[in-house]
Amino acid sequence: MKRLLTIFALIAVAACTKGTDRPVVSQNATMADDGVQRIKVAMHSYYFEPNRIVVKRDVPVEIVLSNSSHIVPHNFTLNGAGVNVSEDKWGWGHDTVRFTPTQTGEFEFVCHKGDHAKKGMVGTLVVTE
Repeated sequence: MKRLLTIFALIAVAACTKGTDRPVVSQNATMADDGVQRIKVAMHSYYFEPNRIVVKRDVPVEIVLSNSSHIVPHNFTLNGAGVNVSEDKWGWGHDTVRFTPTQTGEFEFVCHKGDHAKKGMVGTLVVTE
């Protein structure tokens, strides 16, 4: 029982890690043979990795989301680039977000669960020509 309590305590401490002081981790989406830009994004407590995603305009994008914290529910929400998507992710496995950006620029994506965004769970989608 003591070992189980120790494990839960370690999980609780890890779940409280803020993402506000994390460095920018930028990654370009990879163009697949089928013409879709793909990228994997891990949702940690409380940050995205990568937290800066670079894609091309007018080309389909597929983001594969995994929740690395498993027990803390997270979300990926993007309202910009001509796109409005929101996907919840909880537990193991992965979910996929698909969209085609129609505007160039830099657009914020967030986790809108609780105060996760305030804790640093935000990122930037950069859409280029």
